[in-house]
Amino acid sequence: LGYPASNVEFKKGLADAMPVAENTVDLIISNCVINLAPNKRKVFREMFRVAKPGGRFTVSDIVADQPVPQYLIHDAKKWGDCLSGALTLTDYMAGMTDAGFVGIHLITSSPWQRIDGIHFFSVTLTGYKLPTQLPTAAPRYATLRGPFSRVVDERGTAYLRGIPQPLTQDLALLLSQPPFDSLFIFSPNPRWLDRADPRWASVLPSQDPCLWTGDFALLAGPFLEVCDDDHHLFRRGEPAEICSKTRRVLETNGYSSHFAILNRAGEPAGGEAVSCAPTGGCC
Repeated sequence: LGYPASNVEFKKGLADAMPVAENTVDLIISNCVINLAPNKRKVFREMFRVAKPGGRFTVSDIVADQPVPQYLIHDAKKWGDCLSGALTLTDYMAGMTDAGFVGIHLITSSPWQRIDGIHFFSVTLTGYKLPTQLPTAAPRYATLRGPFSRVVDERGTAYLRGIPQPLTQDLALLLSQPPFDSLFIFSPNPRWLDRADPRWASVLPSQDPCLWTGDFALLAGPFLEVCDDDHHLFRRGEPAEICSKTRRVLETNGYSSHFAILNRAGEPAGGEAVSCAPTGGCC
């Protein structure tokens, strides 16, 4: 590569048994490989073992919107096509979480194929292995910014928008990592957020009628669950049917990076318009 000494080393091994020492890798990358592994959770654990504290992974893979049935799992050709071995997004992210990674979230997503009503789509995910030490000036309080009105982090801690939350050392470590660090306001003392503050970032649906067209939203991290301002609850990796108004909300800047949108309608769909109450809540 033009360097006076080689800075590249190739090692032959298996994804679930890497010939690499633990806590030595800054960045783990993979492109549609984990999908082919028979024991993906073992691969996730091995990734966590070799990653340095403060290291991260970025992987692209194929996932499904529902569990793949046995007749497809045992189809060798579709396995080779990265279809039969696909996990649901929920199981994929849960496997990474159980291995020890945090801050797991979506970077990109796009439709791939649809077979027998199962939607397969390509995702790129990233996540982190927590560092072992806090920064010297660790924050004592975190205040959730908008647009979400409520979130639950990967430790099961709930936060309400605009209300300061005291931090334990573990939570301070977690929230100091990307992408959490951009979603909170950190301070040494309690700091409330006023509704007039642009960081409140409320996004309300329009007052147009709702249309149901077969759209589903998948929360793709980094939180386990979130609520919007129209009282919808989304859980990570679980498809939730949404109307046209909610889709427009989720496509705004504050929301769009956290969701993958898929359409499950077998053909173009457009049901009758549904009138909503002024405060929302029709869907």
